[in-house]
Amino acid sequence: MGTKCNRRQFMTGIAAMAATGAVRVTEIHGQQETEKNKPKAGKLRNAFSVSMNCFGWGQFDIAQCITQIKKTPIRLLELPAEQARPKSLIPELMIDAPLGGQWQYSFPDLQDLLARNGFKAESVDLFGYTGYPGSDRIIKRRIDFAERIGAQVLVLGCHHKALGHKTSGDESQEQKDARSFMYAMLRDVADYAAGKNIKIALEIHGGIMANAREALRTMNEVNRPNLGVNFDTANIFFYNETFSAADAARELESLAKHVFHVHLKDIIRGQGKHVLPQLGKGEVDFRKVFDILHNAGFYGPFSFEVETFHGATQSGDINAYIDDLTASIETIKSIGEFDV
Repeated sequence: MGTKCNRRQFMTGIAAMAATGAVRVTEIHGQQETEKNKPKAGKLRNAFSVSMNCFGWGQFDIAQCITQIKKTPIRLLELPAEQARPKSLIPELMIDAPLGGQWQYSFPDLQDLLARNGFKAESVDLFGYTGYPGSDRIIKRRIDFAERIGAQVLVLGCHHKALGHKTSGDESQEQKDARSFMYAMLRDVADYAAGKNIKIALEIHGGIMANAREALRTMNEVNRPNLGVNFDTANIFFYNETFSAADAARELESLAKHVFHVHLKDIIRGQGKHVLPQLGKGEVDFRKVFDILHNAGFYGPFSFEVETFHGATQSGDINAYIDDLTASIETIKSIGEFDV
């Protein structure tokens, strides 16, 4: 017969065993995990979420997407709170009172939508006009929103038209001023986010985050420990058209210690038109991506961002997009990295 013990006695025993080496306790992204809780293969467990961008970039709302994502084992979400995408959440329009299920306008109703479907917000995504005067207020509102919804990361696409999507060696005074403004703004919002224990992950998306050179310059100029990189596995090719797979791997190796968040996306480049297919159908070497990040101690969050509507799937039927997502999950399973 086993001996009963209360929670304090149990935790004291675990601590004692950890101190003596009888059991090893590891801190992973804020969660304690013992050897017993690790996957049988002995590796640390990856964290996976799903971006709403898998479903037509705003063609379907969050409730519709959740109904589909429930068909997968994933229960973490990257919630859109964007300016440029239709059907995103707009925190400025949300009130603190329940409105009978109108989750678009009621924070309690949004919380209820997630909870009753078994989902949690892993991150909040903001893409839009965030490189200009006034954008600091927009970003801070979404930092507040991320804190309240329980997300730990704000994934931020930050642009200025003076820099465009690509960068060159020589810069005009306008481009230099744009850089200085963006770096100062990012210091401000990073400081604000730090007070709420929120990390900001800047997406690889042209301009000051076009590639490793630009991203490292941004990390150095901003110089805040809670500001890092959202590495988009397809965008590194999209915004650097001469890059090979080996080039992309070197870029990731240079950035790995700064990576806070990853978008899992594939790409097939063509003359004048790029297609973003199911994972495993394009140019991205996902085995290499996971190897580099694991070697740097990163195990997630990895967010599926299967944007096949960009040239691969053009459908008004949401089932076409969930099929692409589930096929992409199978690709990551096939390389032994999906253990949700």
